[in-house]
Amino acid sequence: MAPMIEIAAASLLAFGSYCLLALRVPWSAARTASFGAGLALVGVGLGVDDISLTLHMAGHGIVVALAAPLLVLGRPVTLALGGLPRSSARDLAALLRSPVLRAALWPPLAFLAFVATQLAFHLTPLFDAALADGPLHDLEHLLFLLTTLWLWTVCLAVEPLPRRWPPLARAGLLMAAMMLSDIGSVKLMVDGDVAAGAAMTVSMLPIGLGAAAVLWTAVLREERRAVRREVAHAT
Repeated sequence: MAPMIEIAAASLLAFGSYCLLALRVPWSAARTASFGAGLALVGVGLGVDDISLTLHMAGHGIVVALAAPLLVLGRPVTLALGGLPRSSARDLAALLRSPVLRAALWPPLAFLAFVATQLAFHLTPLFDAALADGPLHDLEHLLFLLTTLWLWTVCLAVEPLPRRWPPLARAGLLMAAMMLSDIGSVKLMVDGDVAAGAAMTVSMLPIGLGAAAVLWTAVLREERRAVRREVAHAT
C-alpha cells in the first residue's frame, strides 16, 4: 500500500505543478488531459504489478506503451519554457542547447537504452531477482519509465528539442523497439508462462500504433503544405 501512496502523491504533485504552469500561458486542455491521463496510467500500470505475473507484464506494457507517450504528448518541456519565470526558462533553453543534451537526444541512443533495459530485465537473471527484491523492482520500474520517456520523446518529436529525425526513421525506431521488446514475451511463453507472455505482447502493441501515428501525422502535414502551395500559386 505504501508504494501506491507514494506513486499517487508524486503524480498529484506533478500534475499540480503542470496545471499551475498551464495557468500562466495559453495552453491546450487536450495537452493537460493527455499529461494527466499519462500520470494516471503510470499509477495503474504499477498498481497491478504485484497481483499476478500476467498483470505484472501487462502493467509494464501500460507504462511503456500507453502512459509514456501520453506524458510526452502533454509537452511538459514546451510548457515549462513558456510558464516558468523568464530566468528559469532561459536556463532551461540553454540546457536544451547544451552539447550533453544534444548527444543524449540522438535517437539511436534512446533506442539502445530502451531495448537494453527491456532485454536486461526480461532475458537475464535480473527478471527473477527483481520479482524477489523490492528495491531492485523499484529500480526496474524507474528505468522502464525513464528509458521509455526518452524513446517516445525523440520519436514523437513534439517538443522543441535538437536532433529531430525524419518521420519515417522515427517510426522505424518505434517498430524496431516493439519487436525487440517482444523477445521477452517469447521467452515467457517458451518458459511456460503463456498468459504472461501474451499479456506483454498485447500491452506493447500501442507502440506500433504510435509508429503509424507518426507516419500518418507526417502525411497529413505534407498534404496541408501541398494545399497551401496550390492556393499560393493560384492567387
